[in-house]
Amino acid sequence: MPRRYATRRIAMAVSLLIVLSPSVQGDEADHQLGVAREMVKVLEAYAVYKMGQYDLAFERYQALAESGSHQGMYNLANMYAAGRGVAQSDAKAFEWYLRAAESGDRLSMEEVARAYAEGIGTVPDPTQADYWHAMAEGKAP
Repeated sequence: MPRRYATRRIAMAVSLLIVLSPSVQGDEADHQLGVAREMVKVLEAYAVYKMGQYDLAFERYQALAESGSHQGMYNLANMYAAGRGVAQSDAKAFEWYLRAAESGDRLSMEEVARAYAEGIGTVPDPTQADYWHAMAEGKAP
């Protein structure tokens, strides 16, 4: 089955689960439906990435990132770091990892800690590296 059909089936299944769930009502249902839609968009971006369509994947992750998606920010940063679908830029990767980390994404917190520790895309800062590493572990300083 082509990937686009698989992604659409996943989207329909997730949406149906939310709509048919008797315990989800009102604002909570709206929130869960929004989360489901974001998940579908992330899966679609991932599918085109895995097919080697890096320019299209970059566009999709960028749209997700700019709308506030942690997963979009993290994957956009990864694309900048690897130079896939965009010119490689450690500085741009760091910017997106930092935005995602500040929004609560733990994987991005680890990347920010590593960037500060090794000076990747930013000036080395051991204090900031320790701070973000502690945050990633759930041990807020």
